[in-house]
Order: sequence, then C-alpha cells, then structure tokens
Amino acid sequence: MALDGEHLIQRVEQHFSKLGTIGIQPDGSITRIAWSDEESAAMAYIRAEGEAFGLRGSYDGVGNLLLSTPGQPSERYLVGSHLDSVPHGGNFDGAAGVVAALEAIRMLMQTDGQQRCGASLVAWRGEEYTFNAVYKGSAAAFGLGEPQILHNVYGDQSLRDAIRQQGFDPHFIDEGRPSFQPEFIDSIAGYVEPHIEQGTVLERERRDIGIVTSIAGDRRYLVVLEGRFDHSGATPMGSTYRGDVNLAMAYVQVRLDELAQQRRAQGRLFTQTVGIVNADPEIDKKYPAVHGNSVTKVSGIGYFTFDLMAAEDEFLDTYSAEVLRLIWKTAREFNVKAFIEMTDSSRGLPTLDADLSRDLERAAAAAGASSQSIASGAGHDAVMVGLADKPSGGEIPVGMLFVPCRAGVSHSKEEFASAEHVAKAAEVLAGALIERCIDPAGQAHG
Repeated sequence: MALDGEHLIQRVEQHFSKLGTIGIQPDGSITRIAWSDEESAAMAYIRAEGEAFGLRGSYDGVGNLLLSTPGQPSERYLVGSHLDSVPHGGNFDGAAGVVAALEAIRMLMQTDGQQRCGASLVAWRGEEYTFNAVYKGSAAAFGLGEPQILHNVYGDQSLRDAIRQQGFDPHFIDEGRPSFQPEFIDSIAGYVEPHIEQGTVLERERRDIGIVTSIAGDRRYLVVLEGRFDHSGATPMGSTYRGDVNLAMAYVQVRLDELAQQRRAQGRLFTQTVGIVNADPEIDKKYPAVHGNSVTKVSGIGYFTFDLMAAEDEFLDTYSAEVLRLIWKTAREFNVKAFIEMTDSSRGLPTLDADLSRDLERAAAAAGASSQSIASGAGHDAVMVGLADKPSGGEIPVGMLFVPCRAGVSHSKEEFASAEHVAKAAEVLAGALIERCIDPAGQAHG
C-alpha cells in the first residue's frame, strides 16, 4: 500500500472495533436508529477522531456531522456516508464509507504541496428506511426534506421528537429550509460517497473497487387485502363462496414475479421485493384484525410491503402503474378488496459525474487497486446531493466508490467488509482528492 501502509489498515480496524460496540445487540447485530443515542454516539466518536488530527468539527441544524480541513476555501469536496443502521443490521453499511472518508482526508492533510481546495467529511443522519423515510439527513441538508415525515413514528417516538431529543431542530424540514449554510453548499465542488457494495459482483470478479455508474431510486408500497373471515371447513372453496386473502396474496406475488420476468426479458434493469407479510408491529397497530387469522379460518385480512428499485424514474412510474393494476385485477378475481398506499418514493440517479468517475478510476490504477464499473441497485445519500441545486445555480457533481462485502450480505449481523478493502477505498479516494486539491509544485491556482 503506497500511502500509509499497514498503519492505515490498523486504524481502519480500530475504527470498526469501536463502532462495533455502539448499538451492539445481544445477538451480535447493530442497531443505530436515526437520531438515536447510538447514532449520536457514533457521530461523536468520528468527530473526536477527526478533530484529533486537525479537522474542524460541527453539526448542522438537523445533526449532520461535518469535519472540515482548516481554512476557508472557495471550493471543497464533500466525502462521506451515514452511520445509522437498520434494526438488527451490521457494522459496515454506511460506516465503511465514513471510515474511508476520514482516512482519505487524513492522507490529504499529510500531503505536501499548496492546497487549492478543501475537503469536508460528512456523516449524514438517518439514511436508512426508518420512520418510513430514507435520506432524511441529506435531504434536509439541501432543503429537500418532506415535512410530513416528521409525523412518522418509530417505536413510540415521532421523527420530530427524535430530532429534538438529540438537540437539533426539525423546523428545517418543516420549512423546507436547507440545514447546510448557503455559502457552504455553493462551495461544494463535488461529492464522493464510498460504500459497501451490498451485492456479490466485486467479490465474484475479484475486484478491489467498484466505480458506480448509476444509483437506484425506489417506489415502496403497503398493500392491504381485505376479504371475509369464514369457517375453513364449512365454507366451500372458490371465490364464489370465499374472500380468501391468503390465496389472493399468493397469486398476487406469483403474478408480480411473472410480470417482472417479462420486463427484465425486455432489457429493463430493476429489482422488486415483497419484504414483509403480516409481520410488522407498527402496521399491526393500524390493522389489528390480522391477528384474527387462524388455522381453522379462511383468512379475512392481510398485508405485504412491495419495494421497487430502478435508476430511471420514468420506468419506476410506468412499471408501478402496471403493478397496481395487476394487484387490483387479481384481488377482484379472488373476491377481495385491495388498498394500496405508497409509503416512500425517492428518485434515482441514472448517471454519475463522468469526470469524477474518471478521476476515481485513475486513482484506483495508481493505488494498484483493481476496479470495474458497476451500477448500484440500492439507494444512497448521494442521490440527494445529485438532486440538489446550489443557491448560486448549478448542480453538484457526484461520484461513488464501492468496496466488496463478504457474500454480498448486508442489513444483517453477518455483514462484513475487510479492513484491507476499506483502506484501499480510502487510498483511492485520497488519490482523487490529492489530484484535485494539491498543487505539488507549491503554486496556488487562481
């Protein structure tokens, strides 16, 4: 390793060792929910680590952490990811990107030469889908937050109260006012987010780094089917006599899969997933009758979640319409009613910045890291940065780096990325930052 050798790997291991104690559960998983004490503790650890080698730490109005190189540069590069997790998740989703960014900025500061731009590490609040919303901190940073999410509840607490409890101000989201200062947003010359792949492509191809080409958006739905409770023995089979929700749900899921296979055969790139079936405590509170299903009854009510992800928003909308029509048609066929609620909608980024991607590719080659282009099937905070407009006009160029994760496992206690791979991502990111921000001849660029 060219820049910091084994010491870099050791520091990466130490970071994960410490973060792995924050939000640890009895089963070994990690739970760091948005605006929880655990998420705040992880942020405090990263802030202390950055300040120890000279970065200036601060929080914005909603609690996003910023660690910036000294001075007041007219341009800066924003690098980082998130520190929250899904319930009973792992220690690397998001955190790997924050650790890689922290170490990349350390290497940038240790590089000789005239600094012509600055860098800021960002640890976003609340990226994961808790409180029924994603990208909560990054959206708020640029005034893209949706006020209604403040009423959403996780456990027994609203998002509004969770933000306040951690000492921050939900009014930025209420008012659609950026929690980043306008002059700070204008200074951002680009954003790069390192992250674990959450898939198996890099591992299978034996690549150290993925250069991300696109990021998926999503459409998420709660589908509730209502039929009629009847005696399982005394009620004849068939939709003339029964409104059997479980049977209808089974057909809906199979037909949705068949529809997906047809569209994928036509060359469409997307994923769809039924994630929850009659098994969510918060949804159960709205539909307590689901507990009336039993062995000796025809099922009278049930629900499932449907998650659709693709990079192209036009496809997400047209395919979503097909999905909804199919669900309603199948429900009528089986004598049940379908009620469909869109619970989340976020845009994707069909393309990332070509210049940043080329710089990352060159930096990977210089660091001796094997790399390849790869699309992100998951969503990331980078989407919000890419959708933001600067107060002075223009957009923020966005790039992403992926590192392999073992067996592609994520959102699980089994999630793992090696310190060597995260360190290599830090080295690649540092190389790109040094190329853009350091004049080795010592001459400032105007």
